[in-house]
Amino acid sequence: MIADNKPNAIIPFVETINRPVIQTGSSINLAFAIVVMASYLSIFSSFEPESIQVLIWLTLIGIAYLSVGVYGFSFVSRQPTNALIVSYFLAQMMLGGIIVYLSRGHGLTMLILLPLSGQSVLLLRNLWMYVPTILSAAVYAFAINTYAHNWQTALSNLPIYIAGVFFVMIFTQVAVGEEQARHEVNRLIGDLEAANTRLREFATQIEDLTIIKERNRLAREIHDGLGHYLTTIHMQIQASLAIIGKDPQTAQTMLEKAQMLSQEALQEVRRSVNTLRSSTEESLPLKNRIERLLEDGSITDLKTTLTIRGNYRELDSKKSVTLFRAAQEAFSNTRKHAAAKQFSILLDFMDSEFVNMTLNDDGVGAETIEGGFGLIGVQERLNLVNGTCEIFTSKGEGFTLHISIPG
Repeated sequence: MIADNKPNAIIPFVETINRPVIQTGSSINLAFAIVVMASYLSIFSSFEPESIQVLIWLTLIGIAYLSVGVYGFSFVSRQPTNALIVSYFLAQMMLGGIIVYLSRGHGLTMLILLPLSGQSVLLLRNLWMYVPTILSAAVYAFAINTYAHNWQTALSNLPIYIAGVFFVMIFTQVAVGEEQARHEVNRLIGDLEAANTRLREFATQIEDLTIIKERNRLAREIHDGLGHYLTTIHMQIQASLAIIGKDPQTAQTMLEKAQMLSQEALQEVRRSVNTLRSSTEESLPLKNRIERLLEDGSITDLKTTLTIRGNYRELDSKKSVTLFRAAQEAFSNTRKHAAAKQFSILLDFMDSEFVNMTLNDDGVGAETIEGGFGLIGVQERLNLVNGTCEIFTSKGEGFTLHISIPG
């Protein structure tokens, strides 16, 4: 029901909240008109008025009653203020009472006031809807007593009238309930459609995020795996070319090492492809992978060491790969940029809840830390396993990377 548009209006008996507008106006108006016309047909078929004036008045008042019941009710339903509702019911009861009085009880006179009970269900709430019903019964009895001058006759007709009133009210309440249920179903359908739209939007966003995440993972795999091998192969070839004229034997050894690394790079590519096809990455234990990684520096002047503190324990595949890729990235950066003589890796298993890995070189260091793609990839991997990373460096003081992950 639509609330009063006046600001701060207090409406004690009009339903203003949690009640949808009942879209049954045309049906109610049609029912009202049918009942009134049926009542008038029954009256005219059995009533012989005392004069033509009574017939004219009865007809005119009937037209007014029907007009107010159709057009007046429609207007009040759209603007259900207290004053309009009270005025509507008082006007209709007065006109209905006059019709009952003029018809002298002929035909189905009691039908005239019955539609007001149904309209009270639509316009009022709670116990207020029974007020017009009680008043209409009183008007009906008073009108009969006025022309019959006998309260006993008037009261004897009330039980039938009251039974009709309750039938109309119950029927109207059922119709209102069905209308409200229809509104609720439409509302739920609208909510469901909106939810489905949001779910489709979320699904699209998740799909986009999944694609981006997979692209980032592939980028990390290419950089951390193939990128490392290509960098090492390039350095081996570059070094062999620098000494091939002076020391052909050492240059040949370096080229053979580069050839071996190219084969390992090909295997790394195959492992990455297999990783895309399988949810489980098959690999050597972490310490063995790191040992093989450090062997790449054995031909150059870079001295490498691996130290394991505490009781070694194997981690799950995801965490093991994260630590290995971090070691691989640090080792690659040391060989490319640090001009270091020593590179060390410490795997610390002393903490039962965390595994700590410290990677250190004695190279040139840096005044500022610039996160290249490799370090960004390491941080992204650590975020996926709830790990942390700290970097310590300064010019001439080498580079230290400390990593800690649960496990």
